[in-house]
Amino acid sequence: MTMPRVLVLDGQTNQALACVRSLGRAGYEVLVASRRRRPLAGWSKWSAGHRRVRHETGGEFGELREWAVSRGIGIVLPMTERSCLLCNEERERWESAGIRVGCPDSATIRQAFDKARTLEAAEACGVAIPPTRLASSEAGFERQAEELGYPCVVKARFSEVLVDGRLMRGGGAGYVAGRSELAAAVRQRRQGAHWPILQKFVAGAGLGVSGVCDRGRPVSLYAHERLRDVRPSGSGSSLRRTIPLEPRLREPAERLLAQLRWHGPVMVEFRDEGGPLPRLMEVNGRFWGSLQLAVDAGLDLPRIWVELLQGKRLGPVGDYRTGVSLRWLWGDVKRCLTILRGAPPGFPGAYPARLRGVVELFERQPPGTRLEAWEPDDPAPAIGEWIQGVSELLDLAWPRRPATPRAVRSGPAPSLELGIDHE
Repeated sequence: MTMPRVLVLDGQTNQALACVRSLGRAGYEVLVASRRRRPLAGWSKWSAGHRRVRHETGGEFGELREWAVSRGIGIVLPMTERSCLLCNEERERWESAGIRVGCPDSATIRQAFDKARTLEAAEACGVAIPPTRLASSEAGFERQAEELGYPCVVKARFSEVLVDGRLMRGGGAGYVAGRSELAAAVRQRRQGAHWPILQKFVAGAGLGVSGVCDRGRPVSLYAHERLRDVRPSGSGSSLRRTIPLEPRLREPAERLLAQLRWHGPVMVEFRDEGGPLPRLMEVNGRFWGSLQLAVDAGLDLPRIWVELLQGKRLGPVGDYRTGVSLRWLWGDVKRCLTILRGAPPGFPGAYPARLRGVVELFERQPPGTRLEAWEPDDPAPAIGEWIQGVSELLDLAWPRRPATPRAVRSGPAPSLELGIDHE
């Protein structure tokens, strides 16, 4: 059987690099698409070519599809929510051109991308969630916040969503200490007709159960803990470690994935305060930023997913190594810069001191910790990581106005916190 050519989207992301390396080593010819001229994944020796996507719009993705057809692409793998949304907008056209789309269909994926639906599904199958309220007016949010109690957290329902054909981003969480701050936080995170959600703040350790599912049946799962988040207030991690998949993590994750009938890569994120059950925070319905950790621990999830996309029926995949630590070095640089700026307004949790943020960059890491971008037989991405990272900082300091707007934003103005992939 001929191995299909694979197009990995969002080549600027860490998960794209992990996919390119994994699939390249497995014998696939892999090409990369990205909004950047020299994306991180494009530095890999396993990247057979690169296509730049200047604007994340349906029209631009139509041109990308034509290019993919001309290159004989058989599978396209979106790495971010926006790419999943744009691929699903014209999924039939991709598939009629003979290209398998590597994300769930719109009906399935919306259950994970819409935080309100995810929480409803979790409650339906007995998975613990933070105290949560929904409302559809500012007055309604005032009543719900009084009932829930301050401080509370306002979250957009979607990290990214298509509104009238345009991408609207969520803007991150807003921390509200009292009634005077609530209305502004709600307005900033409203996405068209989609009002945000209101939750109690949950502290504790960040844990993830991740893997690949076949129509609600887990093919491969593993667990990891976040040792450092890029944003200490909550984001993807810069240092993480695999841990045993204990029943108190595995069982709620499996119930939820069965409830969603999930098909494809997924991460179920929990916060663990040490109580009887960890609380669900969200579900990421695509490959996540720390994907390389799974590969290093012995679970080649990109290869597993591509085999499922080709119709292969896979049994449960074997165990993984625990205690494997992986560091995203540029993520730690971002973390240091974020800590130096201070805690977000109203953040109710513990926040590292500025000196601590600097020390973390240079202190001894856990024994055996590997660097995410560095591999001895593929060293160039470790250079590309810094070139891309500095370019991101320059773009934030001196933003260039695009010829055509890429997306409609919702939420606070751009800052150093942007560009941090959720896990």
